[in-house]
Amino acid sequence: MVHDKVNHTFSDSRFKWDAGENYQPCIKLSFFFRKLHNVDDDHFQMHYNHVHADLTVAAKQFNLVKIQRYVQTYQTPQMKEKIKAAGMEVLDYDACSQIWVKEWEDWERFSTSPEYAAALLPDADHFMDYKSSGIKVFAG
Repeated sequence: MVHDKVNHTFSDSRFKWDAGENYQPCIKLSFFFRKLHNVDDDHFQMHYNHVHADLTVAAKQFNLVKIQRYVQTYQTPQMKEKIKAAGMEVLDYDACSQIWVKEWEDWERFSTSPEYAAALLPDADHFMDYKSSGIKVFAG
């Protein structure tokens, strides 16, 4: 099916129909996961933001493959309630980590490194419910 362009007056010329693609030269991987049921919100947030972040950026491959950006976002119970109150559907996850790489091979080198297996995966056992609820990934 061919896309029928709607009649729209663009306020920003970078988005006009005849403008080139707004290409971002990175691949962003977003990892959505839940906290362990026996871990309270404070412990989850502190461990995730401090220990897990430190282990991630300390990994040798993190710097060798030149991870472009690493972002951690934690969704508090209060924020979930605000989303519901606004009439929106909440994604049923407690956190999202994002890693930006220039090429898919950069992610593969990082995620298959010995440090990743030795440090990051065992650390997840302290706060992350990945074994029963899994980790959902969006890459683009």
